[in-house]
Amino acid sequence: MAESPAKALRRILDSPGVHLGPACFDALSAKLVERAGFDYCFTSGFSISAARLGLPDVGLISFGEMMDQGRQIIQAVSIPIIADGDNGYGNAMNVKRTVRDAIRAGYAGIFLEDQVDIIEKILIFITSSFVPTLS
Repeated sequence: MAESPAKALRRILDSPGVHLGPACFDALSAKLVERAGFDYCFTSGFSISAARLGLPDVGLISFGEMMDQGRQIIQAVSIPIIADGDNGYGNAMNVKRTVRDAIRAGYAGIFLEDQVDIIEKILIFITSSFVPTLS
């Protein structure tokens, strides 16, 4: 039986040395990460939102869209992928569903943010997205 994605990631992280894992946002970017020789990578909510919607990661992309993108990424490569689980997409029951579905999708792990309110994320985007123009 093949090693589970979680066990593969644990084996990598338990090995000596520094382990770099870049972000990916679609099957092609994950293939490029793998081809570049990285042992694992993680999905980036901001990058997936930008690639799929052309919009920043301010709560506009749905749980279903993130899981769909993740399944496509996982199927494209043989390295372990860590999910961006955002804030779990709601209350405690939603967090449970997010983790369960990430496991079912084949993710090796998941990042969860402890933020409750999207306002901070929006403010960060707004204050950092203005680019001065030359007159």
